[in-house]
Amino acid sequence: MNAILMRLTVAILALGLTFTAEAAVRYWLLQGVMFDDGTSVSGSFAYDDVADVPTTWNLRVQGGANFLPYTYLPGNTPIAYTDAGFFSSLPTIIFRSPEGGDGFSPRELRITPVTALDGSPGTVAIDVATAGGGSGSLECYNCGGARLIVAGTLQHVMLPPPVALVPVIEFYHAAFDHYFMSADPIEINALDTGYFTGWARTGYQFYAYVTGSSAGGSIRPVCRYYGLPSAGIDSHFYSASGAECFQVNQFYGTEWQIESDNVFQIALPDTTTGACPGGTVPVYRVFNNRHDANHRYMTSTVVRAQMEAAGWIREGYGPNATIMCAEGV
Repeated sequence: MNAILMRLTVAILALGLTFTAEAAVRYWLLQGVMFDDGTSVSGSFAYDDVADVPTTWNLRVQGGANFLPYTYLPGNTPIAYTDAGFFSSLPTIIFRSPEGGDGFSPRELRITPVTALDGSPGTVAIDVATAGGGSGSLECYNCGGARLIVAGTLQHVMLPPPVALVPVIEFYHAAFDHYFMSADPIEINALDTGYFTGWARTGYQFYAYVTGSSAGGSIRPVCRYYGLPSAGIDSHFYSASGAECFQVNQFYGTEWQIESDNVFQIALPDTTTGACPGGTVPVYRVFNNRHDANHRYMTSTVVRAQMEAAGWIREGYGPNATIMCAEGV
């Protein structure tokens, strides 16, 4: 057996054959990544180690300091590239979202690995900030007022994140005359079993992607705000527009507090025409035009017409006022 192996080795060397790691799109999971304000970054991204560019990503940052919580997805972060010169000999991976700020100051997440992302080694440290030094690993608005990444690694994983659909269930509270929706199974169970009293299913639902799914390029996270009872509201508001999510906090932050940057993931329509991507169905939003500021979300134009007849006002993009685009199943 040893003689056979030796002859094979000689033959391979004679042919000049060598074995190298195959270039590929590789998946990297963030592990223990922390900012200097004590908050974290989680999620993963795919990286083409030949072109040195990320190809897809789902990166979720906690809110802290002067930053709202946010999820970077291809849909709301159309600019992702690598750049050199950020305190490292290796390129910095930059995710830039024009929707993550006020519409004038793009939000950026920068991650600088200490070695090439070619899958060897399987765990790569992130170049982190040190006292008196600098780092290309941070988050910033228009890259001022940054919070620095101070810990964490990138773990090479073999499979991409799962992609899963989830039903978004609608509920109604007759005493409040309020509508509410949820994609969270625990929250839905609490509503169904009376833990949150007074709520009942309406029978309406639509489908979106579960939080954390790496879905198509038009998919965005949906933020959820809670209107405080102390402000006379006691209602919830949802949006797939990063700019709208930011503006609610900017202009109404004393009355509305953010509960989540990502309760589910869904496509946003063309903001000029209101057209939805192929394979999706329009979701409409109406507003009760009262101080308690309740909104209802639906896929039925018949239901929307009934709500408008009752005095509710349509809100959305384009001539048909589409606000989101649910998955057609």
